[in-house]
Amino acid sequence: MPCRYVVVVTLALACCGSAIAQSVVPPKVVAPEKLAGYWTMIHSSVEADVPNIAKRIDQPGCATVSFVVSGDGNTSSIKVQRVVPEGDFRQIAQSMAKNLHFEPTVSNAGRKAVMSWLIFPFNLPADPAARAAVMQPCAIEKLDAKTS
Repeated sequence: MPCRYVVVVTLALACCGSAIAQSVVPPKVVAPEKLAGYWTMIHSSVEADVPNIAKRIDQPGCATVSFVVSGDGNTSSIKVQRVVPEGDFRQIAQSMAKNLHFEPTVSNAGRKAVMSWLIFPFNLPADPAARAAVMQPCAIEKLDAKTS
């Protein structure tokens, strides 16, 4: 009889474990200006995959990309939220986000995953006002972890 009890408890724990795994809490959404409170980018530059024949990449533009910085410091769940103008900036920005790597800050010693976003600029003009005008269409105020 004790063996049967152990089997029942083990099965109950296995069922509870799968239910807990299915109800994973989404990562905390952190605005780009607060990302450095959790994670620091390792590199000062990022590589990008650029198609040999690309559309509209000679124009000024921007792309807003959301991503999750996972516990290992790599990005996942990459999604382009906005891109101006439409063309191959979307693909280039995705590859840039994929190549981002982070280290946890002292306050994030537990390596808590967070979701954030960055705006990648392309071919910006020298004039600050013109630069701001190019970047403005890609600005987002907040991100919802459930829909991103």
